[in-house]
Amino acid sequence: MEDAAYPKMIMNRIKLFASISAFALIVVACGGGSSESADAISSSSASPAPAAPAGDPAPTNSFDTFSGETVTLAQFAGRPVVLNFWASWCPSCVAEMSAAFKPVEEDLGDEITFIGMNIQDDRALADRLLAQTGVEWVAAEDPAGDLYVELGGIAMPFTVYITADGRVVDKHNGPLNEDQLREQISKAFG
Repeated sequence: MEDAAYPKMIMNRIKLFASISAFALIVVACGGGSSESADAISSSSASPAPAAPAGDPAPTNSFDTFSGETVTLAQFAGRPVVLNFWASWCPSCVAEMSAAFKPVEEDLGDEITFIGMNIQDDRALADRLLAQTGVEWVAAEDPAGDLYVELGGIAMPFTVYITADGRVVDKHNGPLNEDQLREQISKAFG
């Protein structure tokens, strides 16, 4: 082997290792890449979020809805809010939308505002997924993930529970099945 080829070979191996590591991190953050339904996902994947302790006011960031409005969480005051961060590239998010959020939103949508916050995604893919799942929440986008980070998201999907008076009362990093979502709503909003 030539001496000049050796550093190039090492650099190629380092690049390959970095690429594999980045891919593994994305797969783990999205629930392991499993396409099984959210009903089969256990709550052991949940971990507490480090930021915005319970009782803190919800952030005041403005964001755009898919219908073109610019809004803030404060505009939803008067009703509890379930804010779910999702993306079309996240298999656990996709499973959770159909298996948990669609039936719960259908049952509780008159009492609770459900906001689906699309994060770092292609808008066309996000629109297509909403049409496929039939979820009818307020669809919005957090393109750079600013609101996600401010609320303490560390995994996808990420769900935040906000009281009618605008206080963050609970958060869940990771996928939920329908029973878990109902239980967390009951706990958060009594």
